[in-house]
Amino acid sequence: MKSKEKLQAAAAKLFIDKGFENTTVQEIASLAGVTERTFFRQFKDKSDVLFDTNNDLGQGVAAYITNNFDVEKNPLKLAVDGFVSISEFFDSSRERVLSRNQIIQSNPDLQERELLKGQVLITSISNSLSAQYDGDLSELAARFAVEIFHMAYIKWIKNAEKRLAEQLLTVYELYENSFCC
Repeated sequence: MKSKEKLQAAAAKLFIDKGFENTTVQEIASLAGVTERTFFRQFKDKSDVLFDTNNDLGQGVAAYITNNFDVEKNPLKLAVDGFVSISEFFDSSRERVLSRNQIIQSNPDLQERELLKGQVLITSISNSLSAQYDGDLSELAARFAVEIFHMAYIKWIKNAEKRLAEQLLTVYELYENSFCC
């Protein structure tokens, strides 16, 4: 396991056990078996441990959009399919994802940061879509796709029976059947 992954695992354990506010960087580094200096080479602060600062999720969806563009496919469906394409990460890391969600939901500052991360995700998807579609349509599709993802994610958290991809397609189908022509 790389030092970044060790730090993430140690932080999650401490955040669950002691709470986010009561956990120090020194404790995280110590539990991970690394120095504080190593911690700060990987993260700018302890909240960074919980967030995708490289926007890997957005880049994954954007790459799918770029690689699977089809003039016949509507941009919202293309973006939702992009989320489906990266959903295996969530399923294969379910316990870690659930722990992260629990930590974020217990802290208003982390909830705010999660909302800001959503805006970065919308921008990544919108920029990718706008290479092929009208800018306004791209932004609208990106916003709807992220909301579909969030609703599917919440359903996935509550129901371990269905994989995230299934939840995404179910929510998209609900949207399509309820609001489309």
